[in-house]
Amino acid sequence: MSTQAELWSENRVENHYEVLGGMLRDELIQEKTCRIDASYLGHVINQWWQNRSKWGANDIAKSQLRLLILKTLQPDHLSALRSVGSIQTRLAAVFLERTFSLPSKELALLVHEVLSDIVGIIDLKYPYEDHKELFPQNSDTLASDWGRGLGVIRPHSDDLYESRAITIMSLTVYKDTSSTPTWFWFPYDLTSCLTDEELGYLALSHATFLSGANVKGKTISVVKPVLRRDSKEGIGLRLDFRIDDEVGERMRLTDPRAQQIFDKIRANLKSLRPICSNPSSGSFSVLANHKVLHGRSALDSACLTEGESSRILFRSKGIQEKGL
Repeated sequence: MSTQAELWSENRVENHYEVLGGMLRDELIQEKTCRIDASYLGHVINQWWQNRSKWGANDIAKSQLRLLILKTLQPDHLSALRSVGSIQTRLAAVFLERTFSLPSKELALLVHEVLSDIVGIIDLKYPYEDHKELFPQNSDTLASDWGRGLGVIRPHSDDLYESRAITIMSLTVYKDTSSTPTWFWFPYDLTSCLTDEELGYLALSHATFLSGANVKGKTISVVKPVLRRDSKEGIGLRLDFRIDDEVGERMRLTDPRAQQIFDKIRANLKSLRPICSNPSSGSFSVLANHKVLHGRSALDSACLTEGESSRILFRSKGIQEKGL
């Protein structure tokens, strides 16, 4: 039988988790998104490309486009792009729609690179992964939780298994005949099924994060705390609900009770309605990697009819510095 002192100590610990969970919930609920109709910018970019198409996507064209976008973007729209992930603005993601409409892959990549530069993304590249261009592949097409497979991609933040934190990511739609939006979830919504005590307990736990099919030839494994604190970004959570066909669950809690709490969130995923991006050409999304999770539904097998040209997205991911 527990002594009175032991019971008091247990209650005190539980209250500590509950207080922390309540504080975290108050922080997480402040994060928001911003959706911007940039058709005014897209019109200018389309005209510019039609006049300069013979140049191609070279350095001169990139410099010209950067100046054109900086001149054309409304000040509040430019400010939103440059403040994603900031603790001051609490802006976790920005969706910039209709930045171009011409059917040019070179233009799509050029717009993606320039907007990502303006946001301040320092793109991190790894020798074992080609992450820039995302499209369905003809091999292992039924694979889930992989950007080049047809299966569903569950909520996750990118590259949690890497030693260096990926803090920001951008996606640009060049073409998508399947009209499949990227889905986004706030950690506040994902953890809404938890009590404050459960949220606090999970946040103070550690998890093993594993690489999947995106890393060729090996599996990377690292243990990190679930809670992430940063002086510029504030509070974030490291969460990954993907299940790789080879390695299994990509996030595994090191504590049995924390794993039960995580599984409780997983069981509740289907009841949540994600935020959807616009799957049309010219849609540019930028998100703080630890403040909003992303994924998508399964793709129709018809995506393979056109091969690599059926659904093409460009992606940048890395750390953020002051926009150029």
